[in-house]
Formats: sequence, C-alpha cells, structure tokens
Amino acid sequence: MVAAVVRRILVPLDLGESRAPGLDYAIGLAAQLRAELLLLAVVDTPATVQLIGRHRAMASGGRDFDKALQEEVQQMLQQCVDEAATHGVKALGHLTFSEDVEEQILKEALVQKVDLILVRSHGRTGIMKALLGSTAGEILKAAPCPVLVART
Repeated sequence: MVAAVVRRILVPLDLGESRAPGLDYAIGLAAQLRAELLLLAVVDTPATVQLIGRHRAMASGGRDFDKALQEEVQQMLQQCVDEAATHGVKALGHLTFSEDVEEQILKEALVQKVDLILVRSHGRTGIMKALLGSTAGEILKAAPCPVLVART
C-alpha cells in the first residue's frame, strides 16, 4: 500500500466575510485525501485593530476590544472546525496576530510540518496586483511544501 503524500493541509482563512471562502473546497479536498486540516486565521495590522478598539470601547462601555475580537475569531474558527467534522474531516483552528500575513502563514507551515498549503487568490492582474500585492504569490515563492492556489 502506498503511503499518503498529503496528510496535513494548511488553510489560511479570510474571516472578514460571513463565511470563510473556500472552506467547502478545503473540506472536500481533505476528505478525498483523508488529510487533516489546519485552519489558520491571521489578524493583521495591530495598529488598526487598536484604533478600532478604542472607538468600540467607547461605544460599548469599555469592553476590551482585543479580547472581544479574539473571542469572535475563535468562535468563527470553531464553526469552521465543526463544519469539517460534519464531513468526517479532522480540523484544528489556530489564531495569531501579525502584520506580516505571508510570513506568519509560512512559519505555521514549517512549525506544523504541513504537506500542502491551500491558498485562495482573487485573480488580480496588472496594476491591481502591483498595487495590492499577492499573498498567494508570496507564499508560492517561499513555501516549504507544495502550494495549491484556488481562485475565488
């Protein structure tokens, strides 16, 4: 019997939307490969988070925004983990704060010894790509393992 080539898949999630885009694809792929999903949420730009936090703290009677944000993201990650479980896929969720999203994804890939990174790409080209950069492109350049780029 041939050993599985892909046992662990790292899936960076964009939790800015109500439903993590590409989660169904990641779950389907993991199910077919009988692989474990490592779902990663990277909350970036701490300075912006702090500014928003001050504003929200004033509006919500002083509730700690950072803690509320962390709880909200953890809850979203847990929903993704639970969704994977309903399809028989083992998944783990991890939250981290970093201004350098690409670097954090690459670090996680190394630390967790993943066999594949599944990233989403918006498919921007030309001036939009030059202005906004490409997380998927940066990960492709430096990844310690194969990268699957799925277009959103």
